[in-house]
Amino acid sequence: MSLPLSLPDWMPGWLFLALAVPALLWVLAFLMVPFSVFGVKARLEALEGELNALHEELRVMQMRAAGVLPAPVRGMDSYDEVPNFGQLKRGRAAQQQMEESAPPPASRAPIPNPEPRGGFGKRDISPPRERPAAPPPRPRRTEPRLD
Repeated sequence: MSLPLSLPDWMPGWLFLALAVPALLWVLAFLMVPFSVFGVKARLEALEGELNALHEELRVMQMRAAGVLPAPVRGMDSYDEVPNFGQLKRGRAAQQQMEESAPPPASRAPIPNPEPRGGFGKRDISPPRERPAAPPPRPRRTEPRLD
């Protein structure tokens, strides 16, 4: 039996296998660890669930095409991708006319409350602060610009 690697004469044949088996296990561990550490298993399961749902939808579509299942019942309203703005404007105008024709709701006079809420009295309110005066204007530059 010839090995792809040449071994020295003093090395027995079984020593190569004894060293190769742990090395192969170490390489396999490096290949498998990222799948368990980085959560690839959960992602793969989610993808598998999506694939199963797609397969089920395809089966239902094939059965409807073959006539085994009845077609789904659709509503009478058709779906337009572009809305009809004329109808929207007419609807808004009608709504505004209804609002204008309706009598305004009865309003009551507000109840006077001499003290502000929260327990603050007049002595707790600080007087308004004076604004600081504007800074004096800067003197004009006398040196020439270098830019």
